[in-house]
Amino acid sequence: MQRVKSVGRPRRSGQVSITEQVIASIAGIAALEIEGVAGLWGNVADRLKALLGDERRGVLARLSEDSVRLTLHVAIQYGHPIRQVARRLQMRVKEEVETMTGLRVSGVDVYVQDLMLPGEREHE
Repeated sequence: MQRVKSVGRPRRSGQVSITEQVIASIAGIAALEIEGVAGLWGNVADRLKALLGDERRGVLARLSEDSVRLTLHVAIQYGHPIRQVARRLQMRVKEEVETMTGLRVSGVDVYVQDLMLPGEREHE
């Protein structure tokens, strides 16, 4: 079941809610903008989503009462310092999700699942 987080106070005009899917999409797009990130890495179902251009593969967003925690599974481009790329990824994703949603990000967990050679396509 998809979890939803209401943001802001309810107003006469209605309420704004954000789903975990939307938060995962924001995180996935932000992750792919980081130099050294070759792609997002997911399970078999996620790879099918990838064929459809879904940026959420390899990204999990978990909403709690007052925050969101993100888990990303990524492939790093060979030649880039893994720890530095992962750190930049954490900072960028946190900043982007907080800016776009107004939600507090309690953590961004990064799992490096693969190393890609330059020019190599994801999941070859």
